[in-house]
Amino acid sequence: MQTAVISLILLAATIAIHYEVLRFTSQRLTHVHVPPRMRIILMLVAALVSHITHVMLYAGAFLLLEDVGGFGSIDGERGHSLEDAFYFSITSYTTLGIGDLYPTGALRIISGIEALNGLVMVGWTASMTYLYMEKFWHLQGQAGRPPKKK
Repeated sequence: MQTAVISLILLAATIAIHYEVLRFTSQRLTHVHVPPRMRIILMLVAALVSHITHVMLYAGAFLLLEDVGGFGSIDGERGHSLEDAFYFSITSYTTLGIGDLYPTGALRIISGIEALNGLVMVGWTASMTYLYMEKFWHLQGQAGRPPKKK
């Protein structure tokens, strides 16, 4: 039951973070005077920062839950540092799953939830990026000049 509650808290936190980052960026980009393609790049940078924040949140949870005890650990050849937790978290979030580090105990469930969470968040980012490309890609070319006519 504790694992389910922790997983729901992590899910809610990542959804809230991603929603707010995309909402804030979306609102601000419509008023920024930069070339249209730069708006898309800024949207992608904001989304990547959001994703890295999610990974760090899970990495922190893994370290905390490992220290608390009773939830399992992240095992493998390396130690149990923040760097290792981040590495494990990013391979879980992206569903890469290299396997040199692996969860035990209840952390296996949280790791699986993180993979599902990452998959959904990356899909959300892809759809938002598509909408922005559709909105801004056809606008004036670089340096504010209209596109050349054929």
